[in-house]
Amino acid sequence: MKKITNLLIITFVVSVVCLISCDDNNSMHDKYLANGEDFLVGKLDSFHYYGGDQRARIVVWARDFRATKLKISRADSSLTYNYQLSNTNRKDSMVFYINTLKEGTNVLSMKTWNADSTVSSIPMGFTVTTWGTKFKSFLKARKIATNKFSTVTKAFTISWDPSNVIEPSFGKYALGHEILYVNTDGVQTLIRDVYTNQSTPTSSTVLAKFPATGGSFSYRMMFMPDISSIDTFRTEYTTVSVP
Repeated sequence: MKKITNLLIITFVVSVVCLISCDDNNSMHDKYLANGEDFLVGKLDSFHYYGGDQRARIVVWARDFRATKLKISRADSSLTYNYQLSNTNRKDSMVFYINTLKEGTNVLSMKTWNADSTVSSIPMGFTVTTWGTKFKSFLKARKIATNKFSTVTKAFTISWDPSNVIEPSFGKYALGHEILYVNTDGVQTLIRDVYTNQSTPTSSTVLAKFPATGGSFSYRMMFMPDISSIDTFRTEYTTVSVP
């Protein structure tokens, strides 16, 4: 009889504890429901990012209309970048630029926020590589093998040094070169020669209407550190005076 009584007491205590626990869970659930949609703002649905000259471009998609702001912060700095999300068609992407990044690897974190910046989404992190002064210091201009002026066509031909191939020191992607000169009409002319093949860059360049005497031209190289880079890097102009 005593065992039965003890069993009944234990069963009663357990039942009371369960009821209290259920009440606590229900109250937490009710609190969550009371907060409703303001409990969390929806994070970005998707995003892509691309590095450049100490800056980056980020393309985002955000379908939650409660998310009206995007804040991006750097792990190595107190800098925060703030952007306003469009309130029109959320099916389209939105493009933003993150400026004044350090050259190299940048660890970033971002959240979306509601209009009064009281509720945010869960954080999303990403790492973007940028380039700058250090990368530019490794870039070199191509060497010129010979120059030849034609008295018949009044054109000046630059033959590039065939041994001066595009090496890693030139950058990962040598896009081509740009040449500036003033022609016989007194017009400043820009020739942008883009290489169609990285391994066999242009062997010669023709400058039309080049002055027979006292002419000069300036040229520089164009590079991209990565195929996805948003910026083109250029060497300083090299000026060549022609007798």
